[in-house]
Amino acid sequence: MAVETDAQSHKRVLAGKQTEGDPLKELSGLAEGLEPSPATKEDLDDYEELEVGNLDFLDTHQLRQRLSENASKVRSRVQQVSQINTPKRIMRRDKLAFVLGTFGSMLSAYWLGKSPATFYRLYTGAAFLLFATRLFVYKSKGWHYYLLDYCYVVHATLLVHLWVFPHSAFLHKIVFAYASGPLAWSILAFRNSLVFHSLDKITSLFLHWFPACVAWTERWHPEIHASHASGKTPEAIKEWDTATVAQLILFPCLPYLLWAILYYIKVFIVSSKKIQERNYETLFRWLTQSNKINIIGRVVLSVPPMWQPLAYMCVHIALTTMTFALCKLWWASYMAHTTFLLFIFAISAWNGASYYFDYFSKHYFEGVNKRS
Repeated sequence: MAVETDAQSHKRVLAGKQTEGDPLKELSGLAEGLEPSPATKEDLDDYEELEVGNLDFLDTHQLRQRLSENASKVRSRVQQVSQINTPKRIMRRDKLAFVLGTFGSMLSAYWLGKSPATFYRLYTGAAFLLFATRLFVYKSKGWHYYLLDYCYVVHATLLVHLWVFPHSAFLHKIVFAYASGPLAWSILAFRNSLVFHSLDKITSLFLHWFPACVAWTERWHPEIHASHASGKTPEAIKEWDTATVAQLILFPCLPYLLWAILYYIKVFIVSSKKIQERNYETLFRWLTQSNKINIIGRVVLSVPPMWQPLAYMCVHIALTTMTFALCKLWWASYMAHTTFLLFIFAISAWNGASYYFDYFSKHYFEGVNKRS
C-alpha cells in the first residue's frame, strides 16, 4: 500500500478547496491524492484496468454527513483525553502514587518484622496485583517479551513452592538460591530504585527484592515453617535446615540452563522476525540499543552482530552462575545474609534519591507536559 507523502497531501487539500461546492469534483480530488506511487503502478501492470463506471448514483450528502460525524467523534475523544491528561491531573496522580508507595513500603517493613510467618501472604497479594498490571501495560506498549525473563520464572517457582509444595525442602533451597543470588544482585545490575510515585520502578524493585525477603523469612524463622518440613521429626527438620554447595549452586543452575536454552530458541530464533517487524522490546534490545549502554551491552556489542544474541546469553549465564557463589555464605550466617539484604535495599534507596535529586528535579515538568 502506498504511503501518502506531504506533497501529495498538500495537493489533495488544494484540489479539495478548488472544487468546493461540486461533490463529484471533490471526490475526484480525493482520488488524485490517493494515486499510487510509481512503485505501486509497476506492481499493478499484471492486472486489468478496473471499470469504475458512473459515480452519479453516490449520495454525496450522506457521505459528507458520515464523515462529519466521524470527525466529531474523533475531536470529542481527543478532547476527553486532553482533559484527563492535563498537567494538574498528572501531578495529582503522581502525588497519590507517592503516598500509596510510601504506605506500601511502611506496611511491608512492619509486616516483615511483626509477623514473618505470614509475610508470604502480603507478597502473594502484591505479586498478583503488580504483575497483572504490568502484563496489561507492557502488552499495550509491545514490551511483553520482558515477561519471559528469568525473574518472572523465579516468582512462578516461589509461588508454586509456597502454595502447592510447601513441604518441599528441595524447592525451599532452590528458591533461596534464586532469590538471594541473581534476583537480589539484579537490583545493582539494573539500578532498581525506590521511587514511590512510579509504578513501573516500584514493580521492578518488588520483582527483585521481595523474593529475597520471603527467602529470608523461610531460612531464619524455621519455627513458622514447622509444617513445611514434612513433620517435626529430627530428620525432617535437619533436611529443612541444612544445605550443601551442590544444593545451593549446582542444582539451581540446571533449571536455569533449561530456561536459557528455551529463551534463546523463542526470542532469537522462533520469534526473531516478528520482534523486529513489530518493534517489540526485549531485554537484549534494551541492553544493546538504549541511550545508556551498560557494561553488559558493551561486551555484547564488541562481537559481530550475528553472534551478539549468543554472546548475550553467554554473559547472562556467566553472571547468573557467579551470583550463586555466595549463597552458601548467606545460608550459613544470619548476620551475613541480613547485612547483604540491607545493603541491597540501601542501594535501591540511594538510586531513588539520585533519581529524585539528579533527574526528577530537572526534568519532571518537561515529562508532565509531554504526557498531557
